[in-house]
Amino acid sequence: MSDTKKVAVCVIFDELGRILLQRPSDLKNFGEYQMAWYPPTGHVKEGETVEQALVREAYEELNIIVKPVELISEWEQDVPGETAYWWQCKIVGGEMMNGEEIGEHKFFTLEEAKNIKLWPAEKKFFERFFWK
Repeated sequence: MSDTKKVAVCVIFDELGRILLQRPSDLKNFGEYQMAWYPPTGHVKEGETVEQALVREAYEELNIIVKPVELISEWEQDVPGETAYWWQCKIVGGEMMNGEEIGEHKFFTLEEAKNIKLWPAEKKFFERFFWK
């Protein structure tokens, strides 16, 4: 069994083609990345599938219910030993609001996302899939 940790990442677009990003509240301490934006994301817990983690994390972080639609990509994260599973997801319920670990959320156009602070893995993902 591998010691690799799995990270579930929700890629959610609205009807205008804007991507949903969030940044942490003051309860989390991410150092230089404290104000960096990222999609709803979280570790897959033991006994949980990536798809289940996507649903759980989106609900915990933003009070939304998502349906995983399609695996976009997977690769090693910024943190050695972590593999991220980037899934396109669709919002199917809930009322969007920040969970206690989320300070702010917003939809950005892909062009706007070029001018905000993103985590390195998110920037790499955007460059590979959206900013060609």
